[in-house]
Amino acid sequence: MSLDASGSGIELEYIHSDTSGPLAAPTKADTSHYGSRSVPEPVRSSPTPNCHRTRPAFDTRLSDELTTSIPVPGPPAASETLENEPKLANVMSFRNPPMNRYRVVVCIVWTFICGFSDAAPGALLPHIETYYHVNYALASLIWISNALGFISVACFSHKIQPWLGRKYSLPFGCLLSCVMYAIVSSGTKFAATVVGFFFGGAGLAMVMAQTNIFLSRLEKQSKYLSFNHGSYGTGATVSPLIATGMVNAGVKWHFFYLVLLAMMAGAGVALYLVFQTADEDLKPWDSENSDEMAPPAQLAPLHTNEMILALKSPVTWLLSFFVLFYQGAEVSMAGWIVTFLLDYRHGNSSSVGYVASGFWAGLTIGRLVLTRPLHKSLGLRRSVIVVSMGSIVLVALIWAIPHTIADAVLVALAGILIGPNYPLLITFSARDGLIPRKLQIITLTIMTAFGSSGGALFPFIVGMLSQTSGTYVVMPVFIALYASMILLWVCLPNIERKRGGEMSLWERIW
Repeated sequence: MSLDASGSGIELEYIHSDTSGPLAAPTKADTSHYGSRSVPEPVRSSPTPNCHRTRPAFDTRLSDELTTSIPVPGPPAASETLENEPKLANVMSFRNPPMNRYRVVVCIVWTFICGFSDAAPGALLPHIETYYHVNYALASLIWISNALGFISVACFSHKIQPWLGRKYSLPFGCLLSCVMYAIVSSGTKFAATVVGFFFGGAGLAMVMAQTNIFLSRLEKQSKYLSFNHGSYGTGATVSPLIATGMVNAGVKWHFFYLVLLAMMAGAGVALYLVFQTADEDLKPWDSENSDEMAPPAQLAPLHTNEMILALKSPVTWLLSFFVLFYQGAEVSMAGWIVTFLLDYRHGNSSSVGYVASGFWAGLTIGRLVLTRPLHKSLGLRRSVIVVSMGSIVLVALIWAIPHTIADAVLVALAGILIGPNYPLLITFSARDGLIPRKLQIITLTIMTAFGSSGGALFPFIVGMLSQTSGTYVVMPVFIALYASMILLWVCLPNIERKRGGEMSLWERIW
């Protein structure tokens, strides 16, 4: 095709080869810029006064191929910039905001101290009974007082953060725990010790709820929750070892709480330092984004309304009673297994205390080693069912086999299967589609308070029953609690099955 540009005397030539046939061989190839690829030399017109030249004669297929092979860099598309950058900025992770890396570490250290504290009464219980000359029922009052502390925090869970914020509520919780340790370590009267456990329960509940909420909002939450609750098990493993060793060395049992006093005081200072700016830099991930600029007088009714909505949700109650039974079974087993082995297996009083450490060691291994693989292979819902049924079988074997060493091994194995349940539960609770985002903080607070209350209430119930029937009751109580857990768990919506239409009964359960 040729076009004569009238008035200029210039002929512009566009030479197109037939795209349906084979390519014609170029007359001359310059490969200095394109490697081995042949590029035809442009056809030039004779010089003209205006110095115009004809367009090069390119084959269209070859031109298209060159354009595809040699991309020209340019600015990113506007749609990419708008879509990608906010996503990266809005993900709360270990490094975003930057202070999170220190917050995660301090939360894990605090949870270690929490496990260190919770496991101590189980190993020290025989010595507490001897020191105060109290029976099983009266000794169990320390757990019921602890439960009342947790319940009191649950009642005000929707008020604590608006009133104090993270900056003050976390160290205040540590201060309440320090009050308990100061009272108990003095070896004062039993009534004062019981009151001290109330302050300890309130302090632990206040901090535990907020650390769980913080970690559950992180990217890769199941990983950090497994580390966090694994550290709880590590503290609970070490605590009976140190407590038993101190008592065997002639140190009075209540001096053990001086160690806890020093640890918790340090943790309180660390929590204040790393969370002092949290109310500002974590605000984008709070559930009340739309109310950021509202004054405190207007925020109180909003939090009250969310509390009411959370309490009206059946999911809140199913999850709360699940964790109530779970921690009740866990702490009852840890707290009474030593006394059971002394009474019914006639174990050595100087060494049987280490069985509690074996239980907590198994729990730690289960949380650190099994949580993530179970989540990825079976899913959250199925994993909880499998490990719960396995735990029931192992505890039934402990009850049936009258041999101290065999029971000690089975206790450790039961701990391995009991351990993953809690981090799996928290991960499941924080998933989208189960609890509305604006209610998650309230629901998780209620769950944490219920769970810690169960860890205080059911050991008391076991103590009351042991007074009349014997400490063997810890076994049937554990089995009944775990059977109730499984029933509650299958009643929850199966959000892991993503399919339209009605699900069969089996699909709802499994």
